[in-house]
Amino acid sequence: MKGILIKPDGDGPFPAILISHGRGGTAEAFGGSKAREFVKMGFVCIAPDYTHAGPAGGGGKQGGKKDAPGQKGETAGDEKKAPGASDENLRRAAKCLDILQSLPSVDTRRLAAYGNSMGAFVTVALAAKESKRLKAAAITAGGVSPQSSFYASEEQATQLRVPLCILHGGNDGTVKPETSVKLKELLDRNGVPNERHLFEGIGHNLHQEKADDVYALMKAWFTKHGVLKE
Repeated sequence: MKGILIKPDGDGPFPAILISHGRGGTAEAFGGSKAREFVKMGFVCIAPDYTHAGPAGGGGKQGGKKDAPGQKGETAGDEKKAPGASDENLRRAAKCLDILQSLPSVDTRRLAAYGNSMGAFVTVALAAKESKRLKAAAITAGGVSPQSSFYASEEQATQLRVPLCILHGGNDGTVKPETSVKLKELLDRNGVPNERHLFEGIGHNLHQEKADDVYALMKAWFTKHGVLKE
């Protein structure tokens, strides 16, 4: 597994966050750019390459039409290559949590996760499995669907108990806003703390087009739920 690990100056212990890229992104490009902002908040940051990673240096505009469910030629196939919330990608994400918990600079009681697009699907599915390790999570351009193995499934989301901040562009034509509406409905039904913020007029690239707002909302969410200290 290939990825990055970045920490603030000092000994800590610090909170830590797992950053999950979308299709075409990489740990270095997408994870590195996000880590620079999360480190300013005081996070140790880890990001792996997932099966849906692009070539080295990729990761600007992520997603695109191939992120949508049901696209021709986009099937789970070989599990080692299956994108999104596949068992292989969840294995990589869980291993990152193991690595964070092994570091003396990390406060293991304050682990968080953030993902965009296909990385958002990974984050939702991971939070469903790792409620004992994750304290809070956030996603951009993600949701759930009963129709595609790329997405986190509705069944997985019913197991989610981690407080989740959902951010979505109102004009997202790749991952439809309806997918995060369904996710919120499932969380509300199960009494899981959550917020959903819809950015009208913004498409799939919300994480870049409204970066300042996205970081501010995530920072407030992680502070509210005890990952970051006041």
